[in-house]
Amino acid sequence: MPHTPRTGPRDPGRLRAAAVAACAAAVGLAGCAAETGARDGGVAPRLSPPISASPLWPQYSPPVTPTSEPTGPSRRYLSIEDVEVPAAGLKRIPVKELLEKDPNVAKLVRDELQACPGTECGLRKPVYRDLTGDGQDELVVGLDAPAAGLTLVQVYRAFGTAVRPVLISWGPLGLTGETFGHDLVLVSTGNDGRFTTRYRWDGNVLSAAAPQDQTGDSAQKSPPPTPPPTEPTPAPTRTE
Repeated sequence: MPHTPRTGPRDPGRLRAAAVAACAAAVGLAGCAAETGARDGGVAPRLSPPISASPLWPQYSPPVTPTSEPTGPSRRYLSIEDVEVPAAGLKRIPVKELLEKDPNVAKLVRDELQACPGTECGLRKPVYRDLTGDGQDELVVGLDAPAAGLTLVQVYRAFGTAVRPVLISWGPLGLTGETFGHDLVLVSTGNDGRFTTRYRWDGNVLSAAAPQDQTGDSAQKSPPPTPPPTEPTPAPTRTE
Protein backbone atom coordinates (compact mmCIF):
# COMPACT_ATOMS: atom_id res chain seq x y z
CA MET A 1 0.00 0.00 0.00
CA PRO A 2 1.49 3.39 -0.96
CA HIS A 3 2.50 5.81 1.89
CA THR A 4 0.27 8.86 2.23
CA PRO A 5 1.98 12.01 3.78
CA ARG A 6 0.34 13.44 6.84
CA THR A 7 -1.27 16.84 6.34
CA GLY A 8 -2.36 17.60 9.87
CA PRO A 9 -1.06 20.45 12.04
CA ARG A 10 2.68 20.59 12.65
CA ASP A 11 4.55 21.43 15.84
CA PRO A 12 5.19 25.28 15.90
CA GLY A 13 8.26 24.83 18.08
CA ARG A 14 9.84 22.49 15.57
CA LEU A 15 9.09 24.96 12.78
CA ARG A 16 10.86 27.85 14.63
CA ALA A 17 13.86 25.68 15.38
CA ALA A 18 14.11 24.67 11.75
CA ALA A 19 13.96 28.32 10.61
CA VAL A 20 16.71 29.34 13.04
CA ALA A 21 18.89 26.46 11.88
CA ALA A 22 18.34 27.41 8.26
CA CYS A 23 19.33 31.03 8.89
CA ALA A 24 22.42 30.02 10.81
CA ALA A 25 23.46 27.75 7.96
CA ALA A 26 22.96 30.52 5.45
CA VAL A 27 25.17 32.97 7.35
CA GLY A 28 28.29 31.41 5.95
CA LEU A 29 27.00 31.87 2.40
CA ALA A 30 25.13 35.14 2.18
CA GLY A 31 24.16 36.20 5.72
CA CYS A 32 20.73 36.96 6.99
CA ALA A 33 19.15 40.21 5.92
CA ALA A 34 20.12 43.15 8.17
CA GLU A 35 17.34 44.69 10.23
CA THR A 36 16.20 48.01 8.80
CA GLY A 37 13.67 50.67 9.72
CA ALA A 38 12.74 52.22 13.08
CA ARG A 39 13.33 50.26 16.26
CA ASP A 40 11.78 50.69 19.67
CA GLY A 41 14.60 51.85 21.94
CA GLY A 42 12.49 51.78 25.03
CA VAL A 43 11.14 54.61 27.15
CA ALA A 44 12.81 57.98 26.38
CA PRO A 45 14.51 59.72 29.33
CA ARG A 46 12.59 62.62 30.83
CA LEU A 47 14.08 66.09 30.21
CA SER A 48 14.44 68.46 33.13
CA PRO A 49 13.24 72.03 32.50
CA PRO A 50 15.85 74.82 32.94
CA ILE A 51 16.02 76.41 36.37
CA SER A 52 14.41 79.85 36.50
CA ALA A 53 13.46 82.36 39.15
CA SER A 54 10.22 81.75 40.94
CA PRO A 55 8.98 84.80 42.85
CA LEU A 56 7.50 84.23 46.27
CA TRP A 57 4.92 87.00 45.82
CA PRO A 58 4.42 87.45 42.06
CA GLN A 59 1.60 89.96 42.48
CA TYR A 60 3.45 92.13 45.00
CA SER A 61 4.73 95.54 43.90
CA PRO A 62 7.34 97.06 46.24
CA PRO A 63 6.82 100.70 47.22
CA VAL A 64 8.94 103.34 45.56
CA THR A 65 11.84 104.26 47.81
CA PRO A 66 12.64 107.98 47.91
CA THR A 67 16.17 108.82 46.86
CA SER A 68 18.35 111.87 47.17
CA GLU A 69 18.75 112.04 43.39
CA PRO A 70 16.70 114.73 41.65
CA THR A 71 13.63 113.36 39.92
CA GLY A 72 13.23 116.33 37.61
CA PRO A 73 15.56 117.51 34.82
CA SER A 74 19.25 116.81 35.35
CA ARG A 75 21.36 119.49 36.93
CA ARG A 76 23.55 121.55 34.69
CA TYR A 77 26.92 123.03 35.58
CA LEU A 78 27.94 126.59 34.81
CA SER A 79 29.60 127.32 31.48
CA ILE A 80 33.18 128.57 31.50
CA GLU A 81 33.67 132.12 30.38
CA ASP A 82 36.75 133.29 28.47
CA VAL A 83 37.46 129.78 27.16
CA GLU A 84 36.60 129.02 23.55
CA VAL A 85 36.87 125.60 21.98
CA PRO A 86 39.08 125.78 18.87
CA ALA A 87 38.32 123.93 15.66
CA ALA A 88 40.69 121.15 16.70
CA GLY A 89 38.54 120.44 19.76
CA LEU A 90 39.18 120.11 23.48
CA LYS A 91 42.67 118.65 22.98
CA ARG A 92 43.93 122.13 22.14
CA ILE A 93 42.83 123.64 25.47
CA PRO A 94 45.40 123.60 28.32
CA VAL A 95 43.87 121.66 31.21
CA LYS A 96 45.34 123.84 33.95
CA GLU A 97 43.94 126.98 32.32
CA LEU A 98 40.54 125.31 31.96
CA LEU A 99 40.39 124.42 35.66
CA GLU A 100 41.57 127.84 36.76
CA LYS A 101 38.79 129.54 34.80
CA ASP A 102 36.08 127.04 35.68
CA PRO A 103 33.63 128.63 38.16
CA ASN A 104 32.41 125.17 39.18
CA VAL A 105 35.63 124.07 40.87
CA ALA A 106 36.44 124.62 44.53
CA LYS A 107 39.24 126.74 45.91
CA LEU A 108 40.99 123.52 46.89
CA VAL A 109 41.50 122.75 43.20
CA ARG A 110 43.03 126.12 42.47
CA ASP A 111 45.34 125.76 45.46
CA GLU A 112 46.52 122.37 44.18
CA LEU A 113 47.16 123.82 40.74
CA GLN A 114 49.74 126.19 42.20
CA ALA A 115 52.16 123.24 42.26
CA CYS A 116 51.72 122.62 38.51
CA PRO A 117 53.84 122.01 36.63
CA GLY A 118 56.25 120.36 39.03
CA THR A 119 56.96 117.20 40.95
CA GLU A 120 54.27 118.00 43.50
CA CYS A 121 51.59 118.57 40.86
CA GLY A 122 48.59 116.28 41.40
CA LEU A 123 47.14 116.86 37.95
CA ARG A 124 46.98 113.64 35.97
CA LYS A 125 47.46 113.26 32.23
CA PRO A 126 44.24 114.25 30.44
CA VAL A 127 42.19 111.49 28.83
CA TYR A 128 39.90 111.91 25.83
CA ARG A 129 36.96 109.53 25.32
CA ASP A 130 33.57 109.76 23.63
CA LEU A 131 31.18 109.54 26.58
CA THR A 132 28.08 110.98 24.91
CA GLY A 133 27.95 108.91 21.73
CA ASP A 134 28.15 111.91 19.38
CA GLY A 135 31.47 110.87 17.87
CA GLN A 136 33.39 113.66 19.63
CA ASP A 137 35.75 113.06 22.53
CA GLU A 138 35.10 114.53 25.95
CA LEU A 139 37.93 115.60 28.24
CA VAL A 140 38.42 113.62 31.46
CA VAL A 141 40.50 115.39 34.11
CA GLY A 142 41.91 113.76 37.23
CA LEU A 143 43.40 115.74 40.11
CA ASP A 144 44.84 114.25 43.32
CA ALA A 145 44.77 116.32 46.49
CA PRO A 146 46.84 114.30 49.02
CA ALA A 147 46.51 116.85 51.81
CA ALA A 148 42.72 116.51 51.69
CA GLY A 149 42.79 112.77 50.96
CA LEU A 150 40.60 113.33 47.90
CA THR A 151 40.71 112.87 44.15
CA LEU A 152 38.68 114.90 41.67
CA VAL A 153 37.42 113.46 38.40
CA GLN A 154 35.87 116.07 36.14
CA VAL A 155 34.53 115.63 32.61
CA TYR A 156 34.23 118.48 30.11
CA ARG A 157 32.17 118.60 26.92
CA ALA A 158 32.22 121.04 24.04
CA PHE A 159 28.93 122.72 23.16
CA GLY A 160 29.84 124.39 19.91
CA THR A 161 32.62 126.77 20.86
CA ALA A 162 31.59 126.80 24.53
CA VAL A 163 32.73 124.30 27.13
CA ARG A 164 31.35 123.25 30.48
CA PRO A 165 31.61 120.29 32.86
CA VAL A 166 29.15 117.43 32.53
CA LEU A 167 30.46 115.58 35.60
CA ILE A 168 32.23 116.65 38.79
CA SER A 169 32.94 113.77 41.14
CA TRP A 170 35.02 113.74 44.31
CA GLY A 171 36.20 110.45 45.75
CA PRO A 172 38.81 109.03 48.08
CA LEU A 173 42.43 109.58 47.15
CA GLY A 174 43.39 107.21 44.36
CA LEU A 175 40.00 107.28 42.63
CA THR A 176 40.41 105.98 39.08
CA GLY A 177 38.13 104.90 36.26
CA GLU A 178 37.49 103.01 33.05
CA THR A 179 35.03 103.11 30.18
CA PHE A 180 32.54 100.52 28.92
CA GLY A 181 31.28 101.70 25.55
CA HIS A 182 30.19 105.27 26.18
CA ASP A 183 29.74 104.73 29.93
CA LEU A 184 32.24 105.98 32.49
CA VAL A 185 32.88 103.78 35.52
CA LEU A 186 34.69 105.34 38.48
CA VAL A 187 36.51 102.91 40.77
CA SER A 188 37.80 103.34 44.30
CA THR A 189 39.51 100.71 46.43
CA GLY A 190 39.86 100.81 50.19
CA ASN A 191 39.74 98.72 53.32
CA ASP A 192 36.06 98.00 52.69
CA GLY A 193 36.66 96.63 49.19
CA ARG A 194 36.27 97.81 45.63
CA PHE A 195 33.51 100.30 44.87
CA THR A 196 32.31 101.36 41.45
CA THR A 197 29.81 103.85 40.10
CA ARG A 198 28.69 103.89 36.47
CA TYR A 199 27.88 107.23 34.83
CA ARG A 200 25.86 107.55 31.63
CA TRP A 201 25.02 110.49 29.39
CA ASP A 202 21.40 111.62 29.88
CA GLY A 203 21.37 114.48 27.40
CA ASN A 204 22.57 117.13 29.87
CA VAL A 205 25.17 115.57 32.16
CA LEU A 206 26.73 112.23 33.03
CA SER A 207 24.39 110.87 35.69
CA ALA A 208 24.76 107.81 37.89
CA ALA A 209 23.05 104.79 36.37
CA ALA A 210 20.65 102.75 38.45
CA PRO A 211 22.16 99.50 39.82
CA GLN A 212 19.99 97.34 37.53
CA ASP A 213 21.36 99.24 34.52
CA GLN A 214 25.00 98.64 35.41
CA THR A 215 25.58 95.81 32.99
CA GLY A 216 28.92 94.68 31.65
CA ASP A 217 30.81 94.55 34.93
CA SER A 218 31.52 92.03 37.60
CA ALA A 219 29.65 92.33 40.89
CA GLN A 220 29.86 95.93 42.06
CA LYS A 221 29.15 97.88 45.19
CA SER A 222 28.10 101.49 45.31
CA PRO A 223 30.71 103.61 47.08
CA PRO A 224 29.91 105.41 50.29
CA PRO A 225 29.27 109.11 49.67
CA THR A 226 32.41 111.23 49.69
CA PRO A 227 31.84 114.76 50.95
CA PRO A 228 32.97 117.49 48.55
CA PRO A 229 35.58 120.01 49.64
CA THR A 230 34.43 122.36 52.36
CA GLU A 231 35.01 125.44 50.22
CA PRO A 232 31.77 126.88 48.83
CA THR A 233 31.15 126.25 45.16
CA PRO A 234 28.59 127.81 42.81
CA ALA A 235 25.28 126.00 43.04
CA PRO A 236 24.52 124.12 39.84
CA THR A 237 21.54 125.28 37.86
CA ARG A 238 18.71 123.11 36.52
CA THR A 239 17.48 122.91 32.98
CA GLU A 240 13.87 123.69 32.24
